[in-house]
Amino acid sequence: MRMIVRWMTAVMVGLAIAAGAVAQENTPHASEQALKTWWSAPKGVNKSSYNCPKAVGLPKDIVAFDFYTDAKHSIPDPTRMKAYADAERTFDLPMEAAEHAADAYQQSGKTSAAVCVVQLLKAVAASDAMTGTKASNQSYYLQNWVLGGMAVAYLKVMPAHAASNEDDALITGWMGKVGWQVEAYFEARRQKKTSDGQNNHLYWAGFAAMAAAIAANDHKLFDWGVQTYWDGVHNIQPDGTLPLEMGRGQKALHYHLFAVTPLVMMAELGEANGLPMYAANNQALQKLAVRCLAGLADNSYFRLKSGVEQDTPNNGKIKSDDIDWAVPYAKRFPDPRISGLINQVGVGFYKYIGGMPPG
Repeated sequence: MRMIVRWMTAVMVGLAIAAGAVAQENTPHASEQALKTWWSAPKGVNKSSYNCPKAVGLPKDIVAFDFYTDAKHSIPDPTRMKAYADAERTFDLPMEAAEHAADAYQQSGKTSAAVCVVQLLKAVAASDAMTGTKASNQSYYLQNWVLGGMAVAYLKVMPAHAASNEDDALITGWMGKVGWQVEAYFEARRQKKTSDGQNNHLYWAGFAAMAAAIAANDHKLFDWGVQTYWDGVHNIQPDGTLPLEMGRGQKALHYHLFAVTPLVMMAELGEANGLPMYAANNQALQKLAVRCLAGLADNSYFRLKSGVEQDTPNNGKIKSDDIDWAVPYAKRFPDPRISGLINQVGVGFYKYIGGMPPG
C-alpha cells in the first residue's frame, strides 16, 4: 500500500512539473458529423434467447427528497434515506434491467438482449417518464442519473439495429426531451452559481446530457454537456482536489470519487468525438484521478484537508463503484499499478454509468 502511495505522489509531482502555461481555452464543440460513442461496432450474431423482464412505464412526476441532516450534506438520516431509496427504486428497476440486457448484448452478442433493451426503453419513453413535476432538487438529481443510465444502455445496443425507425424515434425523442429538461434546471443553477450548479451534480447532468445527445444526435445538447465538463476540470485545484467536494466533511473522499466518475466518462465521450478533453486546464483531470487513486490507498490527505475522518473506503475495502471509472482511464493512461488495483477490486456494475464500464 505504501508503494502505491509513493507512486501516486510521484505522479502528482510529475504532472505538476509537466503542466506548463497554456493559452486560455475555449470550450470545443463536436463536429457536425454524427455523434460517436464507445460502442460503435456490432457484435457477432448470437440467436440464443434472453430472459427479458416485463416492460413497464414510469411516472411522469418524480417525488424524491434529500436525506442529509447537516449543512455539509454528509450525515444521512436513516428514515429519510429509506424513503429516498424507495422512491429511487421505482425508477431504478427498468433502468437496471435495460443496463443488464445491454451488457448481455455487449458480452455475448445476443440480439434478443438488444431487443429487450428496446422493449424496456420503449415502454419508458411511451409513458413520457420523468417529464412532469419534480418535488425537490433531489428529484432533478434522480432524473439525470436515470437518464444517463438509460441513455448509455441504449448506446450499447444501437449497433445491433434492434429498434425500428419508429421505436428509435420514440426512444431518442424522449431522451432528448428529458435531456433538455436536465439542461434547463442545471443551466439555471450554473448561472446562479449554486453548489449543485458547480459540483458533482453538474457533472452527472453533463454526462447524462452527452449520452442522451449521442443517442439523439443532438449536437447542441452535446455541446452543453461538454461545457459542464470544462467547468468541472477548471474547478480542479493544483493538488488535484475539488473545493466543493472537499467541503463534504466525512464524505470528502467519497464525493471526489463520485465527481471523478462522470468527468472521466464525459472525457471519453468527448474524445470519441475528436475533442481534447484530457488536455483541458493543464491535464487537470489526471491530477484529480491520481489524487482519488491515492486516496483509495490512504485517505489521510482527505482527512487532514477536510479536518474529518473519512468514511471511504469502508474498513479498508474498496468497492467497485469507487474504481469503475478507472477502467477506461487506465486504457488511455496505462500503468500496471492502476491495472493491479482494478484487478484487486474487480470491475462491477454501476447503475449511474449504464452498467459495466467501457473498456
